[in-house]
Amino acid sequence: MKNLKMLGLAAVSAMALMAVTAGSASATTLEIGGVTQNKSVAITASLKAGTSALLEDTTGLEDNTCISSSVAGSSASPFSGATVTGAVSTLTFTNCNREPVTKDAGGTLHITWTSGTNGTVTSSGAEVTTGSPFGTLNCKTGAGTHLGTLTGVAAGNATMTINATLTCSGISSRFRATYIVTSPAGLGVES
Repeated sequence: MKNLKMLGLAAVSAMALMAVTAGSASATTLEIGGVTQNKSVAITASLKAGTSALLEDTTGLEDNTCISSSVAGSSASPFSGATVTGAVSTLTFTNCNREPVTKDAGGTLHITWTSGTNGTVTSSGAEVTTGSPFGTLNCKTGAGTHLGTLTGVAAGNATMTINATLTCSGISSRFRATYIVTSPAGLGVES
C-alpha cells in the first residue's frame, strides 16, 4: 500500500510539473535590431523589386497579377503574448493586369514566433475586390488564415513571404508574393 501511495504522489507531481511547463510557454514579442519592443511597432512593407503579387485559382489559372503592392499597420497591446496582433491600415495593389484592386477591409495581422528571429503570419478579416478572367472576385481571409512567414533580421530588411489559400467569391485561390519590410529596419520576432 505504501508503494501505491508513493506511485500516486509521483503521478500527481509529474502532472503538476507538466501543467507548470505548459503554462510557461514562451511569448511572442517583436524586436528591432535585437531590442525587445514593449510598445506599438509600425510596420511598412512593399512588394520585393522585380517580383509580382500573383492571385490564381488552385488549378494554376491566373486571376490577377500586380507588380506594385504595399501593406502597413501597427502592433497593438498586448505587445507580448501567444501572438502579436495589429490592424492593417494600408493594403494597396497597383500596376495590375486587371484593375482596379480595392481594399474593402484591411483586417488584422497576427505574428507568432517560430524560431530564431522568424515568425508565422496569419490574417483575419481582410477583404479585397479584384478583377479576373471570370469577372469581379471578392477575396477574404477568415479567422486566422495562414499567409506565410516573416524572416526577421538584426540589421537590414526583414522579408514576408506570402503563400496563402484564400476564398475568392467561393473559389479557392492562391495568393503568392514576397514583401520587403521597409520600416522598421532590423525587424525580428523573439520568444
